[in-house]
Amino acid sequence: MKLGIFSKVYLNYELEIALHKIKAQGMSSVQFNFANVGLESLPKEISQETIHQIREAVMNSGVSIAVISGTFNTLELNEEKKVENQQRFKNVVEAAAALAVPYVSISTGSLNQEDFWSSHPDNHTVRAWSLLHESLAWMLKIAEDNQITLIFEPEQANVVSTAEDALRLLQDLDSPYLKVLYDAANLVTPQDHKDLLGKISKTLTALKKHIAIAHCKDAFVSEEKIIFAPVGKGNLPLKEYLNELSKVYDGPVIMHGLAEDDVALALNFFN
Repeated sequence: MKLGIFSKVYLNYELEIALHKIKAQGMSSVQFNFANVGLESLPKEISQETIHQIREAVMNSGVSIAVISGTFNTLELNEEKKVENQQRFKNVVEAAAALAVPYVSISTGSLNQEDFWSSHPDNHTVRAWSLLHESLAWMLKIAEDNQITLIFEPEQANVVSTAEDALRLLQDLDSPYLKVLYDAANLVTPQDHKDLLGKISKTLTALKKHIAIAHCKDAFVSEEKIIFAPVGKGNLPLKEYLNELSKVYDGPVIMHGLAEDDVALALNFFN
């Protein structure tokens, strides 16, 4: 496994400069976001010139794109916004195909319409799962048409919040174009605070056959709550996590949840 990072950590630079900085720090892959070329994360339009710019930056820097961010609220209730999301998502998937990037990351959404990274009391209802299935039906059609795999991340605030939820979704849809983006920090809960590594090991065992990409961020986990933190600044057993992860996965590990000033500390933490 090799460490990578979210391209958005280096948002203050032109893309090629950002990728050269990432390479100079010893990382070789990114999760790419279109914000790095001055567009919205889910762009209204992606020109051929932009595709060429990204391709050139990757080639000149030697940093590969492991996955492209394509997240939006899959439980969007506004019909006009749904149609707009569909076209914008299609743009991202088609761009991934043009750039030979195999994965596009997605969210399983929330009924919280103000912020889909925030929870809602009805996220685990039949209605929420039905809405998620409806969205994934057309999303997976776009993915299959472009031979791209969609990867979803179990998140405490979203419909799919546990390893069990993830397995349920994979079984329900039974698609070769749907896999898991694994992040230990999103699967532990305050109830696990006495045995964080145990929970991580358990979820890795459950999901190991389905993991396409892995994330790495830190967190302070207490009996009361979880507060996400830059790598090396929390209490997650991250070195042990990577050791357990290496037994079932050998792809890039993408760091996020940190600022550029935190990167050196994170790399030193692992080294």
